[in-house]
Amino acid sequence: MFGAFGNGVRRMAADEGGNILIEFALALPILFLLLAGLFDLGRYGLQKSAMLQGAREGAQYGMIAYTETTNINTTAQNATGLTGVTASNSVFCECVSGTAVSCSTVCGGGVAIKRYVTVTTTKTYTPFVGSLSFGAFGSWTAPSALSASVTMAVP
Repeated sequence: MFGAFGNGVRRMAADEGGNILIEFALALPILFLLLAGLFDLGRYGLQKSAMLQGAREGAQYGMIAYTETTNINTTAQNATGLTGVTASNSVFCECVSGTAVSCSTVCGGGVAIKRYVTVTTTKTYTPFVGSLSFGAFGSWTAPSALSASVTMAVP
């Protein structure tokens, strides 16, 4: 009688059919968190790239017409292809020596000044995964804003 009982216990102990289900249930939250993080990272990278492209396009327009600030900003905003983008630009000048001067002055010795245009694009970013707490190990908070800035010399 104990022989049949012992054989049944050995067979049940050797059966590993349910182990896969238990291991999958334990690994699923971690896999989901990794997948969500990769999704967020991909969205962030694409939007950051678009913001940089917009700033670049605005700066290129600013190289041609640096006094048209509204058109520079509009060009930068439209070039991103995203909604909710704000753009700003500034023009600054310096002498060949690297000293910052007003754009209306002339450097010493009659040397021409170097003029630059800087375009900055900004946008709020809504992450899929907001923030995570790892207890005693710390926490992680996703970025909430995107910005890109490009400076180009005006010929």
